[in-house]
Amino acid sequence: MKYAYITSGTEHFLRQILAAHPTRNITLLQNFGDSILLEETEAATVFREGNTYRITHSYGEMKGHGTVTFEYLHLRSEEVPIFQKLYQSISLKLHEAPGLQCTQLLQSRTESKYLILTFWDSGNAYQHWKNGAEHNKIMDLIRQNSSQSGFSHVDVYHFPEYFHDEK
Repeated sequence: MKYAYITSGTEHFLRQILAAHPTRNITLLQNFGDSILLEETEAATVFREGNTYRITHSYGEMKGHGTVTFEYLHLRSEEVPIFQKLYQSISLKLHEAPGLQCTQLLQSRTESKYLILTFWDSGNAYQHWKNGAEHNKIMDLIRQNSSQSGFSHVDVYHFPEYFHDEK
């Protein structure tokens, strides 16, 4: 089984982890205020702290550049089977979105929390999807099928990394 591990810290500290583990599948993701590391592996992670998710669905390949969104979804335990079925139909439309590189559905190992990762060619491609009719249909489906659950927040990061000192 493949897992995704996410840790955060100062850019300097995260770059030390990257340098110490050059053969690991670790990606540095950044926005203007934060830096995080994302590791995908079937083995144990090299991170000492962070969040652990089981990768339950994966589609496409990351190209090595662009924008990644983290959409956090909290569900009640009775809503999990409904969401999993709903995600199957949602993902078919999502996979057709222009500019989408890949998507992953991650499930927390400790709670009924899900994380939808989407990798896009650009921030504009993501915004076009988010403001489009298909995304609105998906959000309507989620609202209709989930009485108390919903997205807690969305984080947007960029890759490849850049140095904050170069701003």
